[in-house]
Amino acid sequence: MDSQSRIREEFARQAESLSVSPAFTDAEVLEKIRAATGPTKTMRILDLGCGPGIVSAALAPHAKEVVGFDLTPEMLEKAQQRCKEADLPNVRFELGGAEQLPFADRSFDAVVTRLTFHHFPDPRLVMGEMVRVTRSGGKVIVADVVSSENAEEAALHNALEILRDPSHLQMLSPSGLLELIAAAGLRVTATSTWEMQRDFEEWIRITNAPERAKPLYTVMLTLARAGLHAGIDLRFDGKAVLFKHRWLLVTAQKDQ
Repeated sequence: MDSQSRIREEFARQAESLSVSPAFTDAEVLEKIRAATGPTKTMRILDLGCGPGIVSAALAPHAKEVVGFDLTPEMLEKAQQRCKEADLPNVRFELGGAEQLPFADRSFDAVVTRLTFHHFPDPRLVMGEMVRVTRSGGKVIVADVVSSENAEEAALHNALEILRDPSHLQMLSPSGLLELIAAAGLRVTATSTWEMQRDFEEWIRITNAPERAKPLYTVMLTLARAGLHAGIDLRFDGKAVLFKHRWLLVTAQKDQ
C-alpha cells in the first residue's frame, strides 16, 4: 500500500474521533496558530492537511477566505459540516495530495499546516509546494509535534507512533524542521514551543483501532518500567502510561 492510500485508510477511520479530540480542539493551541498567522479580512489562507476543519474554522472569522485542503474525503465531510454549523461561508474545501497542490503560484497570503509533516514521504517536496503557492511577503506557518534531537530516542518515539498509526512516517527534531524550512528559502521570524500531556488511553482512542491497544500498551509499559523514555518522558504513574508531546510552531516569511 502506498503512503497516500494508507493515510486515506487511517484517517477515514479517525475522522469522527479526531474531530472531537481535546488534543486537536485545544483552544490554546488554536490561538497560538491564529496569532502566528495574523489573519485579516484581506487575506486568503490555505489550511494544508486541514482534517476535520478545526484550524480552518478558527481562522475563518478573521480572514477574507480560507481554503481547506486534505487527502481524505471523510475528513472533508467533517470539515464542511463544522464550518456550516459555525456559519462560515468564506471557507471552502478541496480534495488532493500535498505533493502537487492544484493552486497557482502566489495564490495565498499565508499557508498553515498542523500535524502533517510526519506523514509525508518527501517533506521537502511538500514544503516546496507550500512556498510556491505563497505570495511574496506572505507567511508559512508549520505546527507539529517534534522528536528528540537524540537519534536513538527519536527512532524509538517514531516506532511507537508507527505502531499506533501506520500512516505515520517520521516526526522531525526541532533542528530538522527548522532546517527543512530554511532549505526552502524561507526566513524564520518566530518560533514557539510547548508540551502537551498525553495518556495512552486518550492517545490510542483517536485511531479507532482497538486491536492495536493491548500490544502497544504492553510495549510502552515495559519501556517505561525499564526507564526508556523515548524522548517523550514516557512513564508509568502506577495507574496509567503517560508521556509528553513536544510541539514546535514556526512562523516563516517568503521574502522573494
